[in-house]
Amino acid sequence: IALDGYDISSEGWEKTHPKSIIAMSILARMNPNKNQNSPNGLIGLERRFVRFNGGVGSEQLRWLKEELEKAGEENEKVVVCSHQPIHPSSASSTCLLWNYSKVLEILQERPKGQVVACFSGHAHRGGYAMDNRGIHFKVFEACVETQPGNDAHAIVYAFKDRLL
Repeated sequence: IALDGYDISSEGWEKTHPKSIIAMSILARMNPNKNQNSPNGLIGLERRFVRFNGGVGSEQLRWLKEELEKAGEENEKVVVCSHQPIHPSSASSTCLLWNYSKVLEILQERPKGQVVACFSGHAHRGGYAMDNRGIHFKVFEACVETQPGNDAHAIVYAFKDRLL
């Protein structure tokens, strides 16, 4: 399942678009900096409220729940992908999805073992965490951090009982 972490964002939408207006309202409330790409003065997980991040909208959250329910009915395992990290221990809070907690809640209410992993990027140095439900949160390192002359890619092999 691929999530659009810029669904609610000041980037990619016309300034008058409802999703941009929601994003700018969130930023005005959560980030007092003149330069809202700066997390200066923001503490801990509040540092995620920067302009270069975004959130998953309510319609997409409903869709995620529905897709996970369908997957559960088919006894399918699920991997979730998002540009921004979803788990606060997997990467810097400055790169975290604005409403990561709502997404996490949806993922963690599923039967243990249904959601096996969440893959993301955005945090250039990468990261990893596993929650108490056994969901793996892998943040892939950014291509721009690759030394010249080296390759930058990731390959995930999916088997019935594991990911490699």
